[in-house]
Amino acid sequence: MASKKRKPLGEKLIEAGLLSQEQLQVALEEQKRTGQLLGEILVGLKFVLPNEIAMVVAHESGEELESISSRTISDRVLKLIPDSVVMEERVIPIERNGNCLTLAMVDPFNVVAIDKIQGITGLEIKVSAITEKDFYEAFERFYGDVKSTDDKLEKVINEADHRLLIDLTSEGDAPVARLVNQIIETGIRKNATDIHIEPEENIVRIRYRIDGILRSGVSIPKNIQSSLDSRIKIMAEMNISERRIPQDGRIGFKMSGRDIDLRVSTMPTVYGENVVLRILDMSKVVVGLDSLGFSENDLSVFKQLLEKPFGVVLVTGPTGSGKTTTLYSGLMYINSLEKNVMTLEDPVEYRVPLIRQSQINPKAGLTFAVGLRAFLRQDPDVILVGEIRDHETVEMVIRASLTGHLVLSTVHTNDAASALPRLMDMGVQPYFIPSTIAGVVAQRLVRKICTHCKEPYEPTDEELYAFSLERKKGQQFLKGAGCEHCSGSGYKGRIAIFEILTMNKEIIDLVMKRESGSAIYEAARRNGMVTIREDGAKKAAQGITTLQEVMRVAERRLSVSSRNRKVLVKKEDKKTDNSKKPLKVMATP
Repeated sequence: MASKKRKPLGEKLIEAGLLSQEQLQVALEEQKRTGQLLGEILVGLKFVLPNEIAMVVAHESGEELESISSRTISDRVLKLIPDSVVMEERVIPIERNGNCLTLAMVDPFNVVAIDKIQGITGLEIKVSAITEKDFYEAFERFYGDVKSTDDKLEKVINEADHRLLIDLTSEGDAPVARLVNQIIETGIRKNATDIHIEPEENIVRIRYRIDGILRSGVSIPKNIQSSLDSRIKIMAEMNISERRIPQDGRIGFKMSGRDIDLRVSTMPTVYGENVVLRILDMSKVVVGLDSLGFSENDLSVFKQLLEKPFGVVLVTGPTGSGKTTTLYSGLMYINSLEKNVMTLEDPVEYRVPLIRQSQINPKAGLTFAVGLRAFLRQDPDVILVGEIRDHETVEMVIRASLTGHLVLSTVHTNDAASALPRLMDMGVQPYFIPSTIAGVVAQRLVRKICTHCKEPYEPTDEELYAFSLERKKGQQFLKGAGCEHCSGSGYKGRIAIFEILTMNKEIIDLVMKRESGSAIYEAARRNGMVTIREDGAKKAAQGITTLQEVMRVAERRLSVSSRNRKVLVKKEDKKTDNSKKPLKVMATP
């Protein structure tokens, strides 16, 4: 394999349609300057995704792209290679058959690494390819076990006695510094999105938000609280002496070769400062559009919206519903050297190369509206506005669209249809909406069934009724029984469920009449829009999530259309005056 003549990686990516010649030239110039590997530069510039490089490399090596996300590997095999070598060479030993060891490698052409491991193990080596993202996740799973992490955390807590008031700025073996690092590492290993450090009367409680649900962690002695808060503030470059007002900061954290940003927020309470750390892992937020959870039809519609030369594309949903991931993934889909992409955010959560990102600063006078006005003088092609909050901002968004720009933004409504009346509530005249709004995407995040403990189950009549489903012979739904991999929850990871509203004549007529979101919602359904609940039900039928999980995150919407509504009246009420009695209305998905 080492002697096989290979085309350069850049050429292979161009042939696969994943990279342009202009992008390759930029990356090669950067390689001359830094000396980094070309693949690392391409991923760092967000020209290609790690899994795309891995697929090209795997195809050239004649191997399939290995997936070990749900694979079980014996401890005997894992111990064949030291942890340090595993991380240094980015390999995972996955199977041993007699005198042959199979390795999953980020770079299956790394002959030096293969020879090194062959020398360590004394075994013949067989190679398969793995994505960089899968490697780091596998390393955390197999070499950074969550249980051992919890044990380490307990040990560090015991060491961090209140008498050890050492220099909090120390990066060495200071107990409080190690405690903070261990708390953060535990959250990252558990794939948490947020770490909550919550003071109570006698203890400080640690909780982690995992797959959208808060789960309890360890408790910390009250006498460590002050030192713990101070250490976090120093890392986040916050005012260590100010404890009376809320503060915000940022921490750059490195773990297992990954750069992770932490957004820190403090809030005074009666028992001390409450601290929340939002974990921002760039490797997880920027994913391919194919990985977000769109159905085949919705993905095609969303791509068409992103490819429009001008217009407004809105993404709506509650906090924590994955809107940022969808927006950034959309930006990566349309980003190119030929386009000037600019963002205005509050705050800038993820730093993306080749995109001009600005953070609003109301105290200095830089609001969304002021920033947008300045953007229009910067010759942009695509503009991302973090959120449309007021009349002034929406006015500038409409103006940007009318002057030939594609604008991506978010607005807080419960569904896609309600976004249009919301814009009118903020002062947009109805006649502007058809010519500016390209489409609205509403989304929620549902937990995925754990692949290690999934098992078939029969949904109840109430669950089927809630989604207007009929019990079909041979149809099988799945659920998670609960195991150590999912901490007994039955769920592991999340995926988005969507609905996409696009403009058509019927919806335009309703907008011009200032009709309600419910009327627009029903018109969209009549014209083929798949609702969030319907999309969730399809994913439940595919064994990805459960009907209960979809019910938890997606509300039932009452239909006001006599065509779709089913009125259930008790027989004894038929002879009475029903006009004075409330009717029971069945909810539609």
